[in-house]
Amino acid sequence: MVSKRIVVTGGSGFLGNATVKEASVRGHNVWSFDRINGHNIMESLDGLRDADTVIHLAGILGTSELFDDPERALDINTKGTLRILEWCRAHDARFVGITMPEVFPSVYTATKVAAYRLALAWHTAYDVPVSHVRAFNVYGPGQAHGSGHPQKVVPTFSARAWDNKPLPVWGDGSQTMDLVHVTDVARMLVDATNFGDGQIFDAGTGKAVTVRQFARFVINETNSTGGIDYLPMRRGEKPTQIVAHGDGWDLLDWRPHFNWASLSETMRGYRNV
Repeated sequence: MVSKRIVVTGGSGFLGNATVKEASVRGHNVWSFDRINGHNIMESLDGLRDADTVIHLAGILGTSELFDDPERALDINTKGTLRILEWCRAHDARFVGITMPEVFPSVYTATKVAAYRLALAWHTAYDVPVSHVRAFNVYGPGQAHGSGHPQKVVPTFSARAWDNKPLPVWGDGSQTMDLVHVTDVARMLVDATNFGDGQIFDAGTGKAVTVRQFARFVINETNSTGGIDYLPMRRGEKPTQIVAHGDGWDLLDWRPHFNWASLSETMRGYRNV
């Protein structure tokens, strides 16, 4: 294995932290470019210095939340990606991006689709080595929840169930998710650094789970008495069927697998939080 000099933007975040750990375990020289370290992708990029590979995860998340601040989302998620791509072009570095299924009519989806297509444009026009990981419904220990954070399904349902509060299901719960552990996504991001011809890799398991099915699983695992609260769909969402179809799996010697036991273990981490 050839050791790389990998910088992870957003490296102190939920997925970024797992990616830094994964790259380090594999023997790469890896460091984080993150606001917690005084870095900002919209300001000086000197902290990228000496990297030959950038795994670009920095950005702001949200579904309905970003309708209240779309310009900031465009600046950070799209223009920020453009700045990283330009840095890669100037320094002969490869770029690995994170993208998502193009299913929701949301500000966040729009910014990520634009960033993805910019990266492909820079690959075509300037020969920047580019690959992407398409992340599905990522979960794992330490994923943030509560006020000030996007309401991700595993931490939100888990914390509320342990407190015997109703689980918020937007819509009728028939929409599907593809739940994938954060360590699998991190592994795929590091694997993607070995490619650069515009490849995209599905970071999902191929197993569709309905929101209603998962809510009932959470209630059963926690013995919660809170039940389910069915709510109108939020801005930027619509009923949809999300599941990975396996893009890029033929280029790897492994694939993520769905695991109810892993979900149960993660849920226990939100007890008494």
